[in-house]
Amino acid sequence: MQLPQTVEYALRAMAYIANLPPTEAVRAHDLAAATNVPPHYLSKLMRRLVVAGLLKSQKGHHGGFVLAMPARYIRALDIMVAADYRPDPAHCAFGWGACRPAEPCPLHPAWSKLNDAICTWAAMTTLSDMLVEGGLPLPSEVAAAVPNPGDGQALRAARKKLADAEAKATRVATRSLSIGDEQA
Repeated sequence: MQLPQTVEYALRAMAYIANLPPTEAVRAHDLAAATNVPPHYLSKLMRRLVVAGLLKSQKGHHGGFVLAMPARYIRALDIMVAADYRPDPAHCAFGWGACRPAEPCPLHPAWSKLNDAICTWAAMTTLSDMLVEGGLPLPSEVAAAVPNPGDGQALRAARKKLADAEAKATRVATRSLSIGDEQA
């Protein structure tokens, strides 16, 4: 079974944040790169998760998103509901409205097992179950762009390196302009 894309994105973002040290905030653009979620889409989703009380948004130099409570208290169901999806144990996959075990549809025996498993998983699984010992492994194409989660020093170093490169490019461009002005 495939969950709606919004739910999948929400689970990705929350699992990533849960794997960071509790006091380390992640900026939206870093989170988008690490989770392969389009930045504009992620911004709207993060707002929903903040409104639902699952995340806190911190502004400023060391700002970003952090969990609003310990990972063990945030269920997959809470994340799914914040993303506007509610598993429905009474849903009839055949389209006959509500599930009626006394008058089962052709899909009832197989669907009810799957639906029950999803509802149980969502209610019983927390972000604590999504923690990866030693930090998250990142795919090579993402790892090149985003520092390893949990390594705040690497994140700060990467941001400094980017800022230094931008400053150097600005100095070179300014110098080139001033040299061109002198020659004109």
